[in-house]
Amino acid sequence: MKKLTRKEFLTLTTKCATCAAVGAAGLSLIGREGIAQMELPPWPWPYRKLDPEYVRKLGHEGYWEKGYGCAYGAFRAIIIPLREAVGYPYTMIPPELMIWGHGGVVGWGGTCGALLGACAAIQLVCDKPTADRLIHELQGWYTQALLPTDISNEYAQTGQFFVQKYTRPLPQNAAGSPLCHISVTLWCERSGFTASSLERKDRCGRLTGDVAARAVELLNQWADGQFQSIYVPPESIATCLGCHGDKGLDNVKAKMNCTQCHAPHP
Repeated sequence: MKKLTRKEFLTLTTKCATCAAVGAAGLSLIGREGIAQMELPPWPWPYRKLDPEYVRKLGHEGYWEKGYGCAYGAFRAIIIPLREAVGYPYTMIPPELMIWGHGGVVGWGGTCGALLGACAAIQLVCDKPTADRLIHELQGWYTQALLPTDISNEYAQTGQFFVQKYTRPLPQNAAGSPLCHISVTLWCERSGFTASSLERKDRCGRLTGDVAARAVELLNQWADGQFQSIYVPPESIATCLGCHGDKGLDNVKAKMNCTQCHAPHP
């Protein structure tokens, strides 16, 4: 082997150092480019019209997936089709971030988790004024709709859901409230099934699909420039707020039906 002179050695090491520096710089640029590609676009994000029936089936499926429940199921039911239709940035959002909403927030019986998941998806694609209108309509619909819907009951009977847990039609009821506690309790009283029964669980699974599907129907109307609110609040709400709202005692700030929990009074 030929021995290198000091000059040749220094020249060689300089070349190696230069190559290493160039390589490192290149990797740094690639890294920065990768980071730039990972950055999320400005909100609100793009929306494309989705098939409500596909979303309904995904919602029911998501409810049962790993026991993650209603909020995850509804959010996933909208995010997955948006991944398929739009791709990035919806590929960056894990539906698991909504697991906590199950049972009205980890079983506390607050706002129905299906509503939480669907509303979160609406807020991703709409600015605040638009989302407020759509979510107000979705919540109002939930309080008055007979759930689970006839469509979901039919899907269960005919094996059209992606997962089959209970194949008989389930009793329906209008909750009169967006709260999980009231919705489930009234349904159990109406149906005769317990809160821990398979029937109640699949009722909430079907309802999860119904809520996600309704959210997409509203989003599709909005995307077409045809959204119009059709929800009419019960007269009892206006009656109560006449005294307790901002033009009276100003000690109540809510849109729910007061008389479900509070007895009416003069």
